[in-house]
Amino acid sequence: MMGNYFQAERIKYRHTTMSVITFLMPLVCVLLSAWLTHHYFLVDSYNWWYIGLYPGYVGILCGMLGRRDKNKKNYTICSLPCSMGKIWDAKILLGAVMSGISTLFIVILTILVGKGIETGLHMEFLASPAVTVQILAGILMWLTALWEIPFCLFLVQKVGTFLTLVIHMGFYTIMAAIISLKPWFPLFPGAITARLMCPVLGVMPNGLLLQPGQMGYSTQLAAPWVLPIGILGSLIWFGILWAWSRRWFERKVVS
Repeated sequence: MMGNYFQAERIKYRHTTMSVITFLMPLVCVLLSAWLTHHYFLVDSYNWWYIGLYPGYVGILCGMLGRRDKNKKNYTICSLPCSMGKIWDAKILLGAVMSGISTLFIVILTILVGKGIETGLHMEFLASPAVTVQILAGILMWLTALWEIPFCLFLVQKVGTFLTLVIHMGFYTIMAAIISLKPWFPLFPGAITARLMCPVLGVMPNGLLLQPGQMGYSTQLAAPWVLPIGILGSLIWFGILWAWSRRWFERKVVS
């Protein structure tokens, strides 16, 4: 059963630093944002996460999920009487769970630290999304970034963890900063999250508030119709990359 494969993958990485980075990287993001951005903390905490730190986190996470078997040329799993496709599925599911935990953690931290700054330091934020809006933003950040997991797992198998980080973060930054502003942004998965955060959090990919007069501002960026299109597009990309990488992995191990 799929649950057994998932538990096997989870136990395999139980004594690694996977849990540490899952909580440490959101913590670093929130603390740096609180320290450096002050009045823009609530939106910058999320913006820094989905633009830069989260793609890096997924790259490192997938490096951990794929490196151990890859270093042994997958001999440890190909000798088992198991479905190679289900092993790949378990890696993707574990990556999805861990990335969900990291996103949940940054939402909780941002809300708590934001409340602490407001009540303790009597500071007012120039952009202050409601708690429900922040929760919605967290769900969308996780959901629209699921495609990164099969993509990065594939890259790790092909080029290793370091080059995976370079390639993934490089292309993601370009898509999030430039392509997300185009009408055809759903065609590029890395552009979807940044575009959806425009109407949800009121912040543009460049970190500026979605307000007239700001560089890159357009009334189209605030249009709510991008939400269903972006969600559907990201889930389609996730399904395509999952199915394609699964088939590739099965052939690679068998050969």
